[in-house]
Amino acid sequence: MNNRPIGLLDSGVGGLTVVREVLRQLPNEEIVYIGDTRRAPYGSRTKEQITAFTWDMVNFLLSKNVKMIVMACNTATAAALEEVKQTLDIPVLGVILPGASAALQTTQTKKIGVISTQATLDSKAYVKNIMQRTSDAEVFSLACPKFVPIVESNEMNSEIAKKVVHESVQSLVGKVDTLILGCTHYPLLRPLIQEAMGSEVKLIDSGAETVRDISVLLNYFALNGDKRQENHHEFYTTASVTPFYEIAHNWLDGLEDLKVFHAEIETKPKKVMLVATRNQGKVREFEKLFGSFGYQIKSLKDFPNLPDIDETGTTFEANARLKAEQISALTGELVIGDDSGICVDALGGRPGVYSHRYAGEDPTDAQNNAKLLQELAATENQPEKRTAHFHTTLVAACPQHESLVVEADWQGHIATQAQGENGFGYDPLFVPENSSKSAAELLEEEKNAQSHRGQALQKLMLALPEWLENKA
Repeated sequence: MNNRPIGLLDSGVGGLTVVREVLRQLPNEEIVYIGDTRRAPYGSRTKEQITAFTWDMVNFLLSKNVKMIVMACNTATAAALEEVKQTLDIPVLGVILPGASAALQTTQTKKIGVISTQATLDSKAYVKNIMQRTSDAEVFSLACPKFVPIVESNEMNSEIAKKVVHESVQSLVGKVDTLILGCTHYPLLRPLIQEAMGSEVKLIDSGAETVRDISVLLNYFALNGDKRQENHHEFYTTASVTPFYEIAHNWLDGLEDLKVFHAEIETKPKKVMLVATRNQGKVREFEKLFGSFGYQIKSLKDFPNLPDIDETGTTFEANARLKAEQISALTGELVIGDDSGICVDALGGRPGVYSHRYAGEDPTDAQNNAKLLQELAATENQPEKRTAHFHTTLVAACPQHESLVVEADWQGHIATQAQGENGFGYDPLFVPENSSKSAAELLEEEKNAQSHRGQALQKLMLALPEWLENKA
């Protein structure tokens, strides 16, 4: 059992439609909700803006010690879900996948409509999710930019709202048998949308469908809350409390002691840390450690015009310096270069700095592993002669500043055959000291806690603030 609250975020009041279902289906759970009403609507903004605003809300919820984050906003889900999921170590889910799945289970004709904000439409997130599950569905997408302002101004029952809804969805009438409400604001206009589309059209509330996924994740990660005498829910808005309270009070009927507070959140420019690699496994490790410190982690994939840096050094530090210092000089950014490799005692420390190209120019991981096993064939029945360690050297570089260097080793031995599929490079062959599992069989969290790169990153994280201060 885990009595920490569930965090929900939205661009405004729309996510209350998800909250309503959470309160109904999961009565033991406490809620912390943040609605960025001051900067709503999100639908006309760029992906970069939406992602930055979403991170503001995510960080606010993290400050409330939430156990899970629900992006109760289709626009935020489409723009930022994957990035946030990869960075945080708590469950994070959005509203698009559940809505798409429910529509496919409901439709009889495979003609599905999606109404959403412009940003969600441009992302094609619903279309992609639906077409990944069936190739014969026909999806009709429509942006309804006027809906969110109507909801945010609490005009859902006005004649203007009725006129706007009927005019907006007219092009879908008669074309679909199922309509996804692809913005969590839209269920607040559900009676008007149903009237405009016709009673035979099934409406899918993507937010309500998400609660089933929340329940599954709570069970899977053993995060369910205990039954308590009372729950203390908290609701926050970045704009005026009064209009938010009025909508929440009307929509969350039955919720006693409704508390709404004002929250100040702002986008702070993220510091860029460029990792001199195209290896996404390495990039994820940096994101895990440095994302919460306000760094935006980029890789060489984000700079396609940069030249490849030849690793002509004969030591790990020399190669790491080449990558970090040359790329920093070209970009003017803080750059982290690393050179890592496996050093086998029976081979005199080889392959060492040549680990990546051990089996020739641009070999596959399988080819490198095969060569290593071949060279150790004579020691197959002598495990004491198969000792080895992974080594990494990290170099932090900035223009006109002495570079920072940290190093770390990970002791172990070489297995007689590949084990596991989670790692990369020599991970399937490397068995850490005091372990029966290969590095490729460890969970990501386990590996990051003990690996050579994980140790070096921890050292870098400790040394970096003082180094940056001296640089300035």
